Amino acid sequence: MDWYQLARPAIFAIDPEVDHKLVGTGLKIFNDHPQILKKLFYTRKRENLQVKIKNLTFDSPIGIAAGFDKKAEFYNSLGGLGAGFVEIGSVTKHPQEGNPKKRVFRLTEDQGIINRMGLNNVGIEETKRRLKNHPAQIKLGISIAPGHDLESDQMIAEMIDDVKEIHEYADYIALNLSCPNQVGVTVLQQLDILKPLLEGIAALGIDEPIFGKFSNDIDTDELIYNLHELDGLLDGIILSNCSVKRDNLISHNQVEKGGLSGKPIFAQSMFLTKTLHNEFPDMPIIYSGGIFTPEDAKLALDTGATLVEVYSGFIYNGPELIEKINRYLSEQKLLEKI
Repeated sequence: MDWYQLARPAIFAIDPEVDHKLVGTGLKIFNDHPQILKKLFYTRKRENLQVKIKNLTFDSPIGIAAGFDKKAEFYNSLGGLGAGFVEIGSVTKHPQEGNPKKRVFRLTEDQGIINRMGLNNVGIEETKRRLKNHPAQIKLGISIAPGHDLESDQMIAEMIDDVKEIHEYADYIALNLSCPNQVGVTVLQQLDILKPLLEGIAALGIDEPIFGKFSNDIDTDELIYNLHELDGLLDGIILSNCSVKRDNLISHNQVEKGGLSGKPIFAQSMFLTKTLHNEFPDMPIIYSGGIFTPEDAKLALDTGATLVEVYSGFIYNGPELIEKINRYLSEQKLLEKI
């Protein structure tokens, strides 16, 4: 048992959102000097882990999902812990406080998390300022979401404008089409809304790849049909966002409303990845959902993912998880050559 497993009971005694804020405060200290964390955690680049998507080269296929660094405060520090990329946000045009607290709940027995944060963030302008003042030293995705209380046409117009405003600071753009914690967002997955959104972004003529993040609960046939109809308007997809389902859970916190992440959504995220990879073998897929071990990450890549995001596993298994995954994947690739 490593040090984090020994300390976890004390860490988990703290409210999850308070715990996350404390961790973020610590990581923020190193954001301009991530090399310090690289030395402390013995992280390093491995050439055999490089992944290319469009015009981008990622030093590792393992990254951090949106929602961990919502306010663009410690992305470089996460790179210092071994992440090949970090997806910040989601970011909305105007700052948002999100939903009332308490709004994050651990499901320890299920290795899951339920959150109903509600897209709290500092807004496009402040996010841009932070990225300008603290340039990214790793590949950076920026997750874009619509603001509160907007009609469909307003969401489309706002998100197009947000992409226009911030794309130069991103290596890729992730469109949050499926947040379950803000009313109305999931309608962005519907073809009649998604297509004009993507057409509007395409008209901007930007170079950064555009990924769409879809729900863990989405109907697979509908998603396949929609992607065929979109005809190349997306450069890739992210599978998947949180779930509102509560199947086969044992933790008492299962009664809380919000999006479920972690191990309980692993099987469905894997199913979506396999199904979509079989249908669109050339489409990059960023896997997200329940990666807790190096073996989990390898399975996601073998199933068809191009990149893999961690979040809940990082919380449950500690800051050394990414380097452990990177080392394992690198060793597996070396063994395959023997």
